[in-house]
Amino acid sequence: MDFDLIVLGGGPGGYTGAIRAAKLGKKVALVEKRDVGGTCLNRGCIPTKALLHSAEIYSGKNEWSELGIRAENVCLDEEKIYERKQKIVGTLRDGVRSLIKANGIELVEGEGTLVDANTIKVGDRKLSADYILLATGSVPSAGSKERPLIGVEYTVNSDDVLDSPVCGDNITIIGAGVIAVEFATYYGETGKNVTLLAPGERIIKMMSKDASVQLSSVLKKQGVKIITGAKIKRVESDHTVVYETEKGEASIAGDVVITAIGRKPVLDIGLENVGLHADKFISVDDNMYTGKAGIYACGDIIGRIQLAHFAAASAITAVESMFGYEHSMDLDVCPSCIYTMPELASVGKKETDVENAKVGKFLMGANGKSLIEGVNRGYIKVIADQNDVIVGAEIFAVRGTDILGELSLAISRGLKTHEVASVIHPHPTVMEAVGESIEDIYGMATHMAPKKR
Repeated sequence: MDFDLIVLGGGPGGYTGAIRAAKLGKKVALVEKRDVGGTCLNRGCIPTKALLHSAEIYSGKNEWSELGIRAENVCLDEEKIYERKQKIVGTLRDGVRSLIKANGIELVEGEGTLVDANTIKVGDRKLSADYILLATGSVPSAGSKERPLIGVEYTVNSDDVLDSPVCGDNITIIGAGVIAVEFATYYGETGKNVTLLAPGERIIKMMSKDASVQLSSVLKKQGVKIITGAKIKRVESDHTVVYETEKGEASIAGDVVITAIGRKPVLDIGLENVGLHADKFISVDDNMYTGKAGIYACGDIIGRIQLAHFAAASAITAVESMFGYEHSMDLDVCPSCIYTMPELASVGKKETDVENAKVGKFLMGANGKSLIEGVNRGYIKVIADQNDVIVGAEIFAVRGTDILGELSLAISRGLKTHEVASVIHPHPTVMEAVGESIEDIYGMATHMAPKKR
């Protein structure tokens, strides 16, 4: 065999798995047909957050005078925003390439196809290995086979939007998930007229109803119009979207239509050559093993959680499994983050999923650091079971994604409420609200009114 492991796909799952194997002393090849870093680094997480950071600063101009800052004729240079975004992406991508080289991994650039359980073909070259890790990720979806989006050729997707600025001030976004609300935030905060067509009764249905209501209120304040229960019938050549609600058929005209209706796995990699069948996703066990000798899979293609950090964690699990090491990652507890303003983050169970749940909630309007940041709304919610074990959390706060780690650790390690609440949280920080939210379960939060008895 040429290698101990060939990894097909160079995104967060692929390059993380390759590096882990190399650090375990294995000879590794990494096959990537586009840019290392995959969707997350090049066409997803990183560029989106770079745009959102610029939007956050720009949108704050209305409060600058209150902060003692005077500035006139403030304008938005979107070309410059995209130039900065690309610089950040390039820097990080170069860093990944350097890590690949430093770990002695052979980077094979080109489209790889499975030949058999031990062989991948890239162009005219055939590579062989004891093990293969499939990490090909996903691409924007244009609807399902059962319900394809009619007129999709008149729309743009997340890849297109992140490649270059859109033309026009009237933006229609089809979707109600993470990608949709983050784009709605960016365009709303930069002064565009945004309409969000949500197919369900509320946005971000993966979060609690509380989170959905709060975020809807924030988006509307940013000027985003949200239409729920919108079943898309077609998109016309002039960028008019025809949809139907319980009130009947309606349409909305705009300059740009953005589809944000999910992602589909990349599976056209010769699975049939190794006897693997995948209707929608590749099935794996807890070891990320596909059931076909030597072949493992991770990330978006296994149909569990389509997040970069889960892809990386599942890749590490796959590599450790194939080479006989004990698992080091807890895949049962995976945090989710939405980069709106404020940010939304959750981990573990929702309160509706826990019998006799004990719930503590601290309102960020009473948090000094949040007010200093200019945000007087939001909350931190902690859910415990009847044995006082922390099993879930939800945050809607300034830099909420940065402070979720403490609660993720608590849930992963089965910590009880008093064990986390006993830790001194620094002041003034947003994080100190974590302790107060736990104390609120028992009516002991210092900066919350007494609970009615």
